[in-house]
Amino acid sequence: MDLYMTEKSSGKKYALSLLPDNVKAKASTNVISYNFINTGEVKMPNGQKLRQFSWNGVFPGASRRELPFIKKQHWKPPKEMVTVLDNWRKKGTHIILMLTGTSLNCEVYLSTFDHTYKGGAGDVEYSITFTEAKSVKVYTTKEAKTTKSTKTSNNISSGTRASSKKKSADTITQSEQTKTYTVKKGDTLWIIAQKKLGKGSRWQEIYRMNKKMIGSNPNKIKAGQVYVLPC
Repeated sequence: MDLYMTEKSSGKKYALSLLPDNVKAKASTNVISYNFINTGEVKMPNGQKLRQFSWNGVFPGASRRELPFIKKQHWKPPKEMVTVLDNWRKKGTHIILMLTGTSLNCEVYLSTFDHTYKGGAGDVEYSITFTEAKSVKVYTTKEAKTTKSTKTSNNISSGTRASSKKKSADTITQSEQTKTYTVKKGDTLWIIAQKKLGKGSRWQEIYRMNKKMIGSNPNKIKAGQVYVLPC
């Protein structure tokens, strides 16, 4: 088993001559909170946080290079390893992190690097954290307009008519004017808004349009009631 850290741009590869006892992988979910009248706080998942990989280790000094548990082919002076890693952190270098024999093969950035010089053998003890890298496409104003224009053109050429931003009163169909929903057992306004409008936060629009039927408490809705929904 080997742990490799490769610079994506240059292809320059570094491996650890002394593997850490373990590599910790941390993955979690973003959670967003909402507060409702008479209901309290409700938490909903809202995407994934970037994964993190961390470990504590030792860069062995030259006097320990020949020990049987040191991978001599990967050994580099501790001072060189410290310089390389610190530069990665400062410059935000794009790294490919791979641990052979496992599923760990991920593009990352070095987010934290702490080290301590030890006497005697010349070792350097360190702790390190890498954060998953995800590319984000950034457009200039000109590029964004070009991309939007291309998508619109593709829709028209494939037989899909481009829709205007606003519909006039003459183009609104009867079905849009009378969009309704029959309440089912277990429904809440939030669930209805999420299911029919795509956003649970639009529950207040449904409540305002049907307040006369629902009453003063938006949490007390009844199965069988038929609500008018916003478009």
